[in-house]
Parts: sequence; structure tokens; C-alpha cells
Amino acid sequence: MKIDRDFVSGNIEVLDIREDTVTLANELRDTRADRDWFYWAFRVTGAAGKTVTFQFPHVNRVGYWGAAVSTDLDSWQWTGNRKIWQEADGTDYEAFVYTFGADENEVYFCYNMLYTPARFEAFCRRNGLKIEELCLSNKGRSVPYARFGAGDKKMLITSRHHACESTGSYVLESVFQSFINNPLEGYEIIAIPFADYDGVVDGDQGKHRLPWDHCRDYKLDKTPSIYHTCAAIRHIADTNQIVLAFDFHSPKHCGDINDRVHIPYNYVEEAPRYDRFSEIFASKITPDAIPYDPADNWPADNGWNQSTNANFARYMAVKPENKLAVVLETPYFGLPDGRVVNRDTMYVFGQCFASAVRDYMKEHP
Repeated sequence: MKIDRDFVSGNIEVLDIREDTVTLANELRDTRADRDWFYWAFRVTGAAGKTVTFQFPHVNRVGYWGAAVSTDLDSWQWTGNRKIWQEADGTDYEAFVYTFGADENEVYFCYNMLYTPARFEAFCRRNGLKIEELCLSNKGRSVPYARFGAGDKKMLITSRHHACESTGSYVLESVFQSFINNPLEGYEIIAIPFADYDGVVDGDQGKHRLPWDHCRDYKLDKTPSIYHTCAAIRHIADTNQIVLAFDFHSPKHCGDINDRVHIPYNYVEEAPRYDRFSEIFASKITPDAIPYDPADNWPADNGWNQSTNANFARYMAVKPENKLAVVLETPYFGLPDGRVVNRDTMYVFGQCFASAVRDYMKEHP
């Protein structure tokens, strides 16, 4: 059996392999030393027919439904199990178990349902969209984005300002698909699915990156962005009439608010605008989507959500032409009562969000 991370978005350190038990750790890389994060992704080859326990000597490494598993980096399922215990020395362990099929010679496991650039490329091909170059990343990679529609007014949708937050990319794809299928008259949609493109490709956490992460690279005092992608996004924002701006994220590991969809409000004075949109959004949620309750929204200047913190939505919200700039946090797993986050529920959820945007704009033409 071989375990590696030599693929797009791979991240793992193998600590020990003993018979049918593998001990692993995720790589924090350039995450701040005082912050812990949880993303990992690895590939297993040569384990066909075996039942293997994969364990982490750490808390907050495995979600409610076990690990996400795939044989092609595109179709994902949950393994459906999580084990938690504490050893005699006080070390907390989290683990999942997987039985490899007789013909499963290459299997991928991830903390969550991975969304890679290859999936976005396939999405664009299906919809006849040209993939354009946003810029060259700090590591010299060509960063993809796509556009659809025509009009002086623009909708700008982004995700992966934190590289590991892949639920945001699934929601972005669904929202983008909705406006391709049913165009918003007079609008061009600009979709940037990988704001931290280097982090997505390399398999970084992205959150709390030193000296600051991509989400904090939108200083309102005109401090230049240190990341090429954020500088390019700011250029688009500064040279176009961005009426609508949406940034799709995932929160922390799990528990409490991190199990539920929520919108962190940007500024106190904008609360009525967010309240109205949230009311419309909640009315659009269908039983087969991830649930959403506006009561879970996070007020501005409350706890961690300080309006002085730079981010994409705040950068957009202060522009006079902007009608709505929203950060949407979609959980990695969902709720322990069985409301599971997966590709289907995320897709339906994105369609509900797009429907809410349409109705909101009817009130604010």
C-alpha cells in the first residue's frame, strides 16, 4: 500500500503504517503558528481488497460523515463513519475506516468534497464558455476565470479566497449555471472560482496564510494587494460597474454556527439590506437543498466579524453602484441530525440562492 499527495490539491504527512492502520497528519505549511486548520487530501494505491483504518492523532480532522472518497477526483461520496477516542497518554484521535473494492487500485480521500480546476474546466466545456486568464499567479500559473452574458452592469462571483474551502466552489458553479440557463437581462456574469489559485493547486490550507491570507488582501486604505489574483480582482472591481458581488466560503471545521449556512454582515448600517435579502433567500430554500435560517446570520462588529477587517465583500460594498455584496458561508458537512452537505444538496442550494438574487433585484431594479 502506498500513500501520497502527488496530485492537484494533495496534502498529507504519513506518520506510521502498521498492518491495517495508518497514522496521518495534515500539513499546515505557511498557516500562522498560533492557528490550527484541518484540510487534508491523499491518494492510496495498492490497497485493493483491504480494510484500512486511517487515524489522525488530533481533533478536528474528520467530519461527521467520515472522509470524502473518490476514484476520479470528480465524483465524491462520504465513507459514512467517524471514530473518536482518547489514548491513555491523553492523545485525542479521530479516524475513518474504508474497505477497498477488489478492483479499487487508486482511491482518493479528502477532508471534504474536493473541487479542482479540472472540474471547472469541464463545467465551462459543457456550457460552451471560454476559459480566460485572470492573471499569472504569484507562482507563475495561469489563473482561470470565465464570463457569460452582456451588459454594462456586472455580477462578480468568487470563491476559494481560502484555498481549502471547496463547498464555495460548488455553490459558485451552481449559481453560475443558473444565470447561464436563465440570463439576467443587462448583466454580464464574471466568475472567478479560485482566488487563491496557487493554494488550491498545491493543496494548502489557505486560511490564516502568512503574512495575511487572500481574503484579507482588500485593504480599503488603498494598500496594494500582495497576491496577483486579488490585485486582478480589484482591477475588475475598480473598472466595471459591479452591481452584485458574491463571495462563497466555508467556515471552520464543525459544531455550532459552523454546521449551518450563514451570512456575515459587512457593516451595521447595511443590516436592513441583508435582512431583506436573507428573508427572500430563506423563502427560496427547498427540502432537497442545504437548510438556511436567517437567524444564523452573523451581525457586523460582533466577535470575529469586525467591519474593520478587510475582505472582498467589504471592498465591493462601499462602491456606490453596488446593490448587494455578500459573503456566504456553506458548511463542510451539515448538521448531525442527517442534513448532509453533498454535491446534490449544494447544487440545489446554489439554485435557490440565484433565485433569491433575481427576486431581490426585482425590488431594486
